[in-house]
Amino acid sequence: MNRHTVLFFGPLREQFGAIQVELEMPNDSTVLDLCEQLKIDPTIIKVAVDGEIVPISVNLSKDSEIALLPPVSGG
Repeated sequence: MNRHTVLFFGPLREQFGAIQVELEMPNDSTVLDLCEQLKIDPTIIKVAVDGEIVPISVNLSKDSEIALLPPVSGG
């Protein structure tokens, strides 16, 4: 199992009531698996793993910091 720090931004902070959570996932998990576990639609967010934007198919093969970035709007 790998232990990940998941950072929430924008409306996801309000949805989860937290800035970050610690989450354990099996060694062969992907970003998509993480989104499914958190019940987040992966098509509406960008994901950064250890500071780098990645596709949802990326394997989470080590302990990581994962930022979930919803779309930004405003003016």
